Amino acid sequence: MAIDVVVNQRHLQIQLKQLETVWHTVVNGYNLSQAATTLHTSQSSLSKHIAALENQLKTEVFVRQGKRLTGLTPMGQSLLPHIENIFAEIRTIENLSLDFNNPNSGTLTIATTHTQARYVLPDIIKAFKKQYPKVQLVLQQADPETIANMVIRGQADIGVATESLLHNDYLRCYRFYDWSHRVIVPNDHELANQSEVDLPLLASYPIITYNGGFTGLSQIDETVANAGLEPDIVLAALDADVISTYVGAGLGVGIIAEMAFEPSHYQNLTAIDTQDFGRFTSWIAVRDDAEIRGFGQAFIELCQQPFDVS
Repeated sequence: MAIDVVVNQRHLQIQLKQLETVWHTVVNGYNLSQAATTLHTSQSSLSKHIAALENQLKTEVFVRQGKRLTGLTPMGQSLLPHIENIFAEIRTIENLSLDFNNPNSGTLTIATTHTQARYVLPDIIKAFKKQYPKVQLVLQQADPETIANMVIRGQADIGVATESLLHNDYLRCYRFYDWSHRVIVPNDHELANQSEVDLPLLASYPIITYNGGFTGLSQIDETVANAGLEPDIVLAALDADVISTYVGAGLGVGIIAEMAFEPSHYQNLTAIDTQDFGRFTSWIAVRDDAEIRGFGQAFIELCQQPFDVS
């Protein structure tokens, strides 16, 4: 999006680039270096835009601690909602133009976790590509917090994850599907004949599960802590394929998302139900302040069609 328009009023001459700099500085946690990377420019260029805007407004927009920006002044806090509204309208106009001229072509960038990309989205993406063969799909895999930030910063059109999406003022979320965890063990393990495993029994074995921030791990940690248990986590990994491999090697009992267990792929493993960690919801998120392109909305509608995650 090219932002080089100058708004001329009687007392002000504001460049939209200056307002864009304010917004990206805020969403990047007042880190100018990170905001500059997002905008593909230099930190010094952003500093000049901020200084020029503050000169026009005749007051400071950011609170400073030395050379660091640490927050918004009262003027900055009053200004930010108007900046958000301006760029929401610009993004909407841009998408309207693209949809009017090329409704069935373009690029759709989806930020998601390995679990969603590997086990949940393939059939949906296949259906989408059949409907929109000229749309280039880009899958960006990341942790849930990074996914939320990518959507907020405009680096992704759609985010799909379980955590870090719902409670965010910048995002509009759509319910995707509900799921729970399963315990996996080798076929010859002493738990393999159990129909269900409770938490105290599970905690008596060495455990292999997800790394921090992934696939409901925070809920697992909270449940275990509330029960006063101290499980032996012998290995933490980013995805279920790795967890399943090391469970098969006999290193411990695995805890994975139910949609990530593939009996045909891991015929040496048995999955066991567990109810102790509760149910989870995966969400689809877009920016709350602007509409995405038509084919992006079509992708969301495909995701919301009923399907079986097990």
